[in-house]
Amino acid sequence: MPQTVPTQHPAVVLRSHYRHLRALLAIAMIALVGLTVAVVSLATDDGATGAGSASPASAPAAAADGPRYIHSPGQHYDRGREDATRGPR
Repeated sequence: MPQTVPTQHPAVVLRSHYRHLRALLAIAMIALVGLTVAVVSLATDDGATGAGSASPASAPAAAADGPRYIHSPGQHYDRGREDATRGPR
């Protein structure tokens, strides 16, 4: 049975693979340069104002009368007393 598609010389196949690889590498380099430019421009935004600015946030001021508790110090989150939550004796 005769071959319908003639086989190519190995050098022709290698040249075709090289051209495809070179095109893929060029596209990848363009994408990498574009992403680098985008990251650098976002990281060094000097004219930023509003919520996205790079100024450091100040720490919340502590209350003058001490910490505020949701529950009393002897009471647990399940609203039981310390001695009532130990389980069976």
